[in-house]
Amino acid sequence: MDQTVKDRIYAFLEQRDTGVHAEVLASEALGLHGARGPIADKVVRAAIDDDPRFVCDNSGIWYLRPPGQGKTLREVSFFCFGVVVSADAEVYELAGRKVQMGGRETLFPAVRVRMDEREESLDSYAEGMRDAIPVGFQWSRMRRDLNRLSRLVMGRGIVDSGICLFRLGRHFCPDVRLHSVEDLASAMGLSFVSDRGAEGEASLQADILLDLLERCEEEDLNTIEAVTAALYPDPVPIHFDAYAFDEVFLSALPELPGVYIMRDREGGVIYVGKAVNLRRRVGSYFARRSERPKKTQQILDRIWSMEVETVGSELEALLLEAKLIALCQPEFNTQFDVHKRDTELGTLKNVVLVLPSAELECVELFCVVDSTSFAQVRARKDLCDWEAVEQALHEFYFLEEWESDLEIGAPFEILKSWMVAKRDAINWVDMDRSGSPDDAMRIVREYVQQCEDEDWEKISWRV
Repeated sequence: MDQTVKDRIYAFLEQRDTGVHAEVLASEALGLHGARGPIADKVVRAAIDDDPRFVCDNSGIWYLRPPGQGKTLREVSFFCFGVVVSADAEVYELAGRKVQMGGRETLFPAVRVRMDEREESLDSYAEGMRDAIPVGFQWSRMRRDLNRLSRLVMGRGIVDSGICLFRLGRHFCPDVRLHSVEDLASAMGLSFVSDRGAEGEASLQADILLDLLERCEEEDLNTIEAVTAALYPDPVPIHFDAYAFDEVFLSALPELPGVYIMRDREGGVIYVGKAVNLRRRVGSYFARRSERPKKTQQILDRIWSMEVETVGSELEALLLEAKLIALCQPEFNTQFDVHKRDTELGTLKNVVLVLPSAELECVELFCVVDSTSFAQVRARKDLCDWEAVEQALHEFYFLEEWESDLEIGAPFEILKSWMVAKRDAINWVDMDRSGSPDDAMRIVREYVQQCEDEDWEKISWRV
């Protein structure tokens, strides 16, 4: 069969990730509008002529065989990317290195791509990857960024499935924290330079990949299919007949901050956790997945019932979690003590944090006093209780002696650490820079009035 016909079919299938029936190929790729059923299938098979690039599944769907499928690791080419983004994210420096185990290598020199200019040079990358498997450290993120870039400058994406070096590295270095490609290189004993540019980045990832592929062979993972099966085992479902709750309970959990308390069949608390989103966090324990951390599996083997309590903010969830852990001493909360953190409030000494409340039409005021302790006061946004709130604030900040219902020590360390991390995203008032006591009370009152339930973004002004 004429090679141009095969190339026409290849180009047609390349734009259709889910594959098509023979009738569609015969009609739209080959222009044979009268071919139907078995006739269309015979026409397509004759046109393809056992070309290994094409695959037909049991339902009669034709699609392109993924690069490397059915081949050993040494028969496959891999395309490693190096990407450096400018500070304003407007210019991408892109390089590539195409490698094969024990075989040839091709370096794709760095090109600079502006987000606002059409760039035809990316065509060479798309062509270079046509028979290769793309590779990146955090592959899902790299794939998203590369396709976003290529769609802007070329009008189409250039990468699909690929190999994640992070996941592959974690397979061989399970006890090493791999926050970056440098961590992975160090774990494998490979040297690198910090300022290496896009070409250096592509070469470093290629060196890491080749080393990891050799380790795959040592474990008898000799094909892409074997490597994929090892990295992505079949997910295992959770059987809810072992618990006093089911999927309906999980799906009905609120998407709010709070704490969750897990109990065994005797009612004992075995674990306490906090969440910014209770439904998402609790549901993650019971999601269908192929592998679970040892601690999670132990909890799943023991849990019988569960309860949740919603609060207004992540900070309040952290504080309630610490309180419950100290009270219940759960078996699987291995860290009971909160260690002192190396975080300071700088010049801040007396501060009011204005945060959401679990109570409708209210806010929570966390009153940091003298940078050593704090108290919590709830205030209504309609200010109907403002007289009592104002009296409490005066006692906290402007009297020499005051008493807090909250424990001093570990909870304050939690609050201080959280505030240092979030101070640019939350509403707070520096009571020492707000003028007279009356001025300070007026400013806090205005903050309370401006906080809306629907939008807890930071108010644009702050004292």
